[in-house]
Amino acid sequence: MKNIGIIILLILCSCTLYQDDKEPEIFFQYSKFEILELGKSFSDMIISDNQNAIYLADYNNNSVLKINTQNSLLIENNTIVGSHPIALDISSDKSTIAIAHEGESSILLLNTQTMALSNSFSVSLMNMNDLVFVNDTTLIISSKTDPSCITLNLVSGEETTQSVLNGEFTLDKENEALYVATASSLKKYNWDGVRFYQDPHISDPYGFVGDIHHVVYNAQKGIIFICLSDKDNSLQVQHLYSYYGDDMTFAGKYQIKSPGLATAISQDGERIFVAPTNADEIGVFIIEFSQDTKLEENYYLSAGNLTARGIVLDSSEKYLYLLVNIPGDDDSFEPYNDYSFDLQRITLAK
Repeated sequence: MKNIGIIILLILCSCTLYQDDKEPEIFFQYSKFEILELGKSFSDMIISDNQNAIYLADYNNNSVLKINTQNSLLIENNTIVGSHPIALDISSDKSTIAIAHEGESSILLLNTQTMALSNSFSVSLMNMNDLVFVNDTTLIISSKTDPSCITLNLVSGEETTQSVLNGEFTLDKENEALYVATASSLKKYNWDGVRFYQDPHISDPYGFVGDIHHVVYNAQKGIIFICLSDKDNSLQVQHLYSYYGDDMTFAGKYQIKSPGLATAISQDGERIFVAPTNADEIGVFIIEFSQDTKLEENYYLSAGNLTARGIVLDSSEKYLYLLVNIPGDDDSFEPYNDYSFDLQRITLAK
């Protein structure tokens, strides 16, 4: 009996040696988010409020998707285009989408209502990177490898080589000024109706060679916002950068503690939404900043990891749309299943 008592005592003592005081990890059910499951790799997205639609460049499946946003998110159309669509832009009247392809030297025009191809153009550029409507009849197009950009006349099909460095584009349409975020600094070019000429105002270099993820111009404030990261990771970039468009001086940094992937700006320029690269302890948050104070105003939890150019704001500024990569989506050996993204809608704080 004595031995049995000792054994019981030892068992009881051993049971009290371990205490599980670790806080449980927090997981969110995806049903708590408004998600349209797409499971595709996207390279660009644009919004058209008068069409109640978002257009997505499906890079791996060589197509452009039209998503109806009027009530529930629905796939309205899926149009096959060229090889690896890399960039989209929409005309001022929202009737036409221009598509640049990384996998072939062609530009396609797509009717936004019917999603039918209305025209196509062969160009000299390879490995295209970005494009933007200069006006309703002219596109400017950049490449990842060619030494300079080109403009394309959509009436005549004529191509003109421009003395513009390659990079990511944003345009001040009222003043006909093109801003190009290159690997080392921001450049400004003025349009004379035929050619772009570099503006005498030059921005300070970033201080490193970078990868450009997204660049946006806000007309109300006249400010350019740039999301970028250090190319060789020797310097940890922790800011959203901004510059004044008139004289190219530095307008300020927005501290996000990791490189920015995408940004969206309210029409009045007061609200800045940034998608960071890194996650917080409980998830990846979109950060809303005040343009006036450069400080955080709100946080919005996303359903997964984010991507470059993967954020847009509707004109009513009621909703934010994100491309999100939900953990567990990439468990297939299929080559085109890596980093597949879904579309998330977030209702914004007023």
